[in-house]
Amino acid sequence: DEDFKDGVTDILQLLVAAKLCPTRSDARRLVQQGGVTVDDVKVTDFRQSYTRDDLKDGLVLKKGKKAFRRIVL
Repeated sequence: DEDFKDGVTDILQLLVAAKLCPTRSDARRLVQQGGVTVDDVKVTDFRQSYTRDDLKDGLVLKKGKKAFRRIVL
């Protein structure tokens, strides 16, 4: 709940909360380099945001080829 500001969270916060990246800076670099996908769609904008409704059914957050997490609220 503290990760959502006005019911919205960004891709950087999701990466840090899922422990796929230690810091928001590392998460930003990873997104800019094209190493993050959400439900098999590459994320290219580190300002990408998600609402609670987006996460209600769950999504797969993937870092590189092997590290991934299923995010569900």
